[in-house]
This record gives sequence, C-alpha cells and structure tokens, in this order.
Amino acid sequence: MELADLDKTERVALAGLLEYVILASGQVTADEQREIDTIIDAIGEEAYQAAMDEVDTHFKDEKGLRDFLKTITREEAREVIFGVITEAAMTDTVEGRESALLDWLTKEWNLEVHYEEPPDDGPKSQD
Repeated sequence: MELADLDKTERVALAGLLEYVILASGQVTADEQREIDTIIDAIGEEAYQAAMDEVDTHFKDEKGLRDFLKTITREEAREVIFGVITEAAMTDTVEGRESALLDWLTKEWNLEVHYEEPPDDGPKSQD
C-alpha cells in the first residue's frame, strides 16, 4: 500500500499525526520539511490541505486526535501511516510527548515495530 491509496479519513489521521508529532514544535527542520514535501507529493497538495483543515477544525487537543486514531481500522493504512510518521519524526530529536504518542499508537494499532541497525562498516583504518 502506498500513501496515495489512503482514503480521506486515513489522510486526516496522517495529517493529525504530522501536526502533533512534527509541526507542534513550531520549528520544522529542513529534513522534516523534505519528509512533509514527500507526503504532499504522494497524496496531492489539495488532499493534504483538506486533511490539515480537518485537523485544525476537529482536533483541539491530543485526546481528540487519539480518539480519532482509534477509528482507523485498515491494517495496511495503519502500517503506512505509522511508518511515514516515524520516518519523519526520526529526522530530528523525538521529544517525550511525541514519543509517548507514538508508543501509544503502536499499542492501540497493535503494530510490531522493527528497528533496523545501522550498517557496520567495520573498524576504521588509519592510513
């Protein structure tokens, strides 16, 4: 499944998570902006803006977002959304509140999280 396959409700969930995990700090790094631009390219600018408008209108706090996220039931969509949000969050320091939301989401959506180890380039030689 690709981002473009998300339905309207799933795009709102993605936008809500972006709002609370990436944009909430008020400072978006260049790497985070590249991730956001990739999301916009994948789902379309109009769909992205519509989803963000829904977030701004309906989710006054994190509890409202969490309640909404419970309604996302398609497993493939959950996996795609979580993967994209996690990747975007990892471009910068994941703060406590952001980490708590992602941890909650992992449990709520019953996701298995696998972290890849960075490649081991072996010992560095000094020539």
